[in-house]
Amino acid sequence: PPLGRDAAIPAAGAGVVRGAAQRGFSKSSPTMDSPASSAPRSRTGSANSAANAAAMLAMATPGHQARGRSSSRGLSPMQADALTAAVARSPQAVTKEVLVSSTSQQRGRESVDNFLAKVTHLQMQGQKLGPEFGEALQFVPAVSVMYAYDNLLNSLAGLQHCRRLQMLYLQSNRLTAIEGLEGLTNLRVLHLEHNRLSRIQGLDQCKLLEELHVSHQKPRIDDGTEDIGLQFCPNSMSAVTCSLRSLTSAGNRMREVGCLAMLQQLHFLDLSGNEFAQIGDVRDMLTGPYLAKVELHGNPFAASERQYRTSVVLHAPSIEEIDGRAVLPQERDFVHRLHEQKRRLQANRQAHLRRQRGNPGSPAAPPVATASMRSGGSSGGGGALGGVTGMQDTLLVA
Repeated sequence: PPLGRDAAIPAAGAGVVRGAAQRGFSKSSPTMDSPASSAPRSRTGSANSAANAAAMLAMATPGHQARGRSSSRGLSPMQADALTAAVARSPQAVTKEVLVSSTSQQRGRESVDNFLAKVTHLQMQGQKLGPEFGEALQFVPAVSVMYAYDNLLNSLAGLQHCRRLQMLYLQSNRLTAIEGLEGLTNLRVLHLEHNRLSRIQGLDQCKLLEELHVSHQKPRIDDGTEDIGLQFCPNSMSAVTCSLRSLTSAGNRMREVGCLAMLQQLHFLDLSGNEFAQIGDVRDMLTGPYLAKVELHGNPFAASERQYRTSVVLHAPSIEEIDGRAVLPQERDFVHRLHEQKRRLQANRQAHLRRQRGNPGSPAAPPVATASMRSGGSSGGGGALGGVTGMQDTLLVA
């Protein structure tokens, strides 16, 4: 159900509210309308009334959804709205009933425990579950895929019961730490986007992990500490260095890759929207022999270094796509030939300088760029390039 003023109130809770509205809590209650008094209620009284009603609703079992109604002898509209918001913000515990309703598998005449023991997929997304999974997950030991995104989880306690878990979707929760994954040795896909993490850790035993998605973390910093961006635990990265194929860490205010440089088996890398000042800050992550796609847009160097695409092509031997744009064979060939020509030109200049130092009276002129260098080596070689041909003159002038 949606959050806010229009959030739904469970039917059982709505009945409690209506019953309280018809009876009144007590004749002397300062938070309810009394037939003998028409004096306006204070805000404190309204808040107390909403709190009392919320306490009564806490004992009600959520069922079908209906809005609470106010009456001349019950809750005022302001109280009803406050109660609605309080119910919408309240986490729902993970129970057997929640687990049964979160699977598409059909239950026959077998017991609930026997049915849950065979469940392999759980779709628990968007149910306001929290603050943790709890002990209910012990009834689903065979689950291998769990969708638990868009909830109110701030802890992973209880996941230790799901040792067969292979795919885990936890994006858009309230997680502040990764704890409880120690027993998930079969985990292959982990989604943690849009949480409150400041450090990626706890993956030491997840040595089969192939995909790690941790983009857009918003940690809470209340003590005035400088936000230095998302950090990665070296032990965790070392544990997944041979298995990890895809890493997304966009929008995390990162300024250096640190221990991520050891991830040389990546096929896909997304570091867009961070705070890398120059392409050299991420160069160590581009040298992997299998890196085919990379997202780097939204970093400061993307605006200041217009030719950073050329640097990626030079350092990533298997690159096929940069920022969503394919790297054509012609572009790759042109960039490498241009780089080789620049290297030769610099070598010739250094040799000329050495000769001049050895023979100060020599009138020999410094080497100049040849026509072949100015044309890119072969006719038509640079015609198929998008943003690379403009750098040729820059290299020759340098």
